[in-house]
Formats: sequence, C-alpha cells, structure tokens
Amino acid sequence: MSSNISVYRICGFCGSEFLAKKTTTKYCSLKCASKDYKRRLKNRKIESSNLQTIKIKNQPLIDLKDKEFLNVRQLALLLGFSVKTVYRLINTKRINAYNFSERKTLNRRYDINALFEKPQIGFEIVLRPTEQRKQAEIKDCYTITEIQKKFNISSGALYNLIKRNNISKFSQGKFTYVAKKDIEDFLK
Repeated sequence: MSSNISVYRICGFCGSEFLAKKTTTKYCSLKCASKDYKRRLKNRKIESSNLQTIKIKNQPLIDLKDKEFLNVRQLALLLGFSVKTVYRLINTKRINAYNFSERKTLNRRYDINALFEKPQIGFEIVLRPTEQRKQAEIKDCYTITEIQKKFNISSGALYNLIKRNNISKFSQGKFTYVAKKDIEDFLK
C-alpha cells in the first residue's frame, strides 16, 4: 500500500529536515535509525553498569544496617567517621563499647541507635570558645624557632605541647609567636 502523504519532519538523530512518506517516521535514513539505536543501547548499558556500581558500593552499608553487633571499623563506616574518631568517642565514654580481647571491640546496635533517639544524661555538646584572647606584644613573645633553640625541643613536641595545653599563639608576617610567660610556665 503506497502513501500519498508528504510531511516535513526533523530527524531524531542528526536533526536535519527531511520529507517523510508516513507520519510515524522518525529518521531521515536507515543509517540515522541504526546509529540512534546503537546510541540507545549504549546508554542503557552504561546506565545499567552505573546502577550496578552504586549497588556494590552501598552493599557494605546495607549489610551493616542489619547487624546487631559492630566492630570499630564497621561503626566508623556506618556513622561516616574515621576509626580514630570512633576510638576517641569510646575512650571518652560517649559510645558504649565492649572490649573482649586486645583486638576485639564490639558495639551494640541498640546503644548506637539510642544516641540519636534522645540525648544521654551528662552528654553535652562541647563548643569551642569563640572569644579572642588578647594578643601579647611581640617584645613579650618568642618565635617557634627561638623556643626550639632555647628549650631544646623538637617542633612536633612543641606543637603538641601548645595544642594540648591550649596555649595561645598568633602569626604576624612569616613568624608564629607564643607569649613568653605562657610557654615558660610549661617548659621550666
């Protein structure tokens, strides 16, 4: 059965205008139809592969959601924390953990869920103070290098001491200064 219809259409692949004999024609040629078919197949395969990758990446989290007891590494993955952060929370008693041996520390799922349901008694969020300390005059300060030479201390040990004891320091230009009286209290 032949058609007497002539309709101008836009090709679904190349975008050029062509004269179609049917109203259902989508492509200007068999070549464009084949290329579009291959493109659609390729996109379906890529989409399927991406979904499979996402499923594989999320599988450990799905497995963890059903477990009653979690080790530290699994708990870190579930909460999105680092392992060190989880150990720090365990040491400060914010997370209950049971140490069965040197290398086996487990956490109950119930205890983790309870953390998020209601705040524990005695659990408070510690906010760092935002107040600015008054800077000492530069003449009353040592530079980091001066402290290292005078007290014969390594830079790592010095920075740990400053951080641990919350000693104020400030930078001016290319030097970092610490008040003489603050650092001498700890190093003498």
